[in-house]
This record gives sequence, C-alpha cells and structure tokens, in this order.
Amino acid sequence: MQRVWRTVTGFYHVCARGAGKQLVFEGDEDRWEFLELMRDCCREEGVTVIAWCLMGNHVHLVLADYEDRMSAAMHRLLLTYARRFNKRTRRTGHLFQNRFDRRSLDTDWQVMEAIRSVHADPQEAGISLIERYPWSSFAEHLRAYDGDAADVARGFSDPSCVLELFGSAEGFIAHSLSTPDGGELALGDMKETEWERHAFAGKLAKSLGVPLNGIKTAPTAQRDTVIVGLNNAGFTVRQIERYTGIGKSTVSRIVRARARTAMRAGGNVM
Repeated sequence: MQRVWRTVTGFYHVCARGAGKQLVFEGDEDRWEFLELMRDCCREEGVTVIAWCLMGNHVHLVLADYEDRMSAAMHRLLLTYARRFNKRTRRTGHLFQNRFDRRSLDTDWQVMEAIRSVHADPQEAGISLIERYPWSSFAEHLRAYDGDAADVARGFSDPSCVLELFGSAEGFIAHSLSTPDGGELALGDMKETEWERHAFAGKLAKSLGVPLNGIKTAPTAQRDTVIVGLNNAGFTVRQIERYTGIGKSTVSRIVRARARTAMRAGGNVM
C-alpha cells in the first residue's frame, strides 16, 4: 500500500544522507551549487524551504509543501546534484541513499522543534557553535528579524514562517539555543571549530601540492605526502578520512608505512 505523507500543516522535516556515509560535499563550491539547485528545484515545484543545514555527509531541511510536490523536488535536486558531483570528482555509483527520510510536522511546536534541531545539528555533532556555522539558515532567519530585505531576498530559505512562529529575534534565539527538555545547550570549549580545522586542512593540502578535494585522484606519491603531512600537523586518521573521502584503512596504512620508514632511517643514522 502506498504511504500517505500529506500533513495537516504541510510541513516536513527532510534528511538526505550520503550512501554508506559518503561525503556529499568536498568544498564550498559543492555547497553553493547544492543550495542554488535546492532553491531552483523547490521554487519550480512550489515547495518552500523553511530551514536548511548542510553537513559533511547529510542534509537537513524543513519544507512546506501544500501541493504534494516535495518528492518531485527532492528527486530532481538529489539526482541533478549527484550527477554533477560524480562528474566533477570522477566517481561512480549512488551518492545519496535511495530514499530520503521525511517526517511530518503536524503542530506549530513540531515545526519549531524541527527548525531548532536543524540549526543545532553542527553543535550537537561537536563541529561548530550554532551561530558560527556558515552552512545553515540560522543567519538568514536572524537577518529577517533585522528587517534587511535585500539580504533576505538573497537567502535560500523563506523566513516568514519563522517570524510568525517565534515572534521576536529574542524568542527565536532562545529556542534555537535550548535543548528539547527546555534547558540550554552545553556549549563547551570550541575555540577552534571543526569548520576552522577543515579550512586549515585545505590550506595545508594545497601547500603540499594537491587540493583537499583532489587527493583521492592524485598520483600515489602525492596522495601519500599530503596524508602524512596532515597527520604530522595533528589531524587524526578519522579526520583525514572525513576531509579527503579516502577510507580509514588506507589512511592508516599510509601513516604506518611512513612511520616505519622514518624509524628505519633513524636507526641507520645511529
């Protein structure tokens, strides 16, 4: 039996994930392209983007769909982006999981909670403070409260629903920085965010001769040099895997092999 997804309110929380935890963004160019495609595909299908957040291997959206066109918009968005991404990175196969996740939002409170959780995802993942993460609609919504119509028009979301639900910038911020049980999020010590570490990794890789998003297809010697350079700079194997898209076992093997070579060289000197 076919599922019925239509809600009373018309609002949905949508998540699209990379297949097998595959990174779906390798750089800012990818993120801008996804956002522009998202805006175009949703507008053409009559779907409104209320909130959005781009993470490394998944995307969170809050959408308003009154004409039952969300599936068409999402299918076109994900398929078009995946084709362009695969062509640019010379990869093959599915980029996203076959079916995107969606949850109906049937009350104003559920819509507010979905907006909060979308914006809080980077902080809850230990990547960045909500207000410092550049790839979510949080800043767009704040600009809407400031009344900057030009900035709002250039954004990728429609903040009118947020303005109506929260009433004031103070209410929006207070709810955004709260937890589901009403408490405040534990901010922790995030002087250097994941975003800043990623940016530093990109600069380091480029200085070693290969852009971060080109390491997978670089000649073996260049690839190994950059991976070892990142590891020597303090990046963990898991971080290198996440930033480059190269499997953890491969990164570990390269790092261990270079360490053994260095130990043998040191022994010969003695």
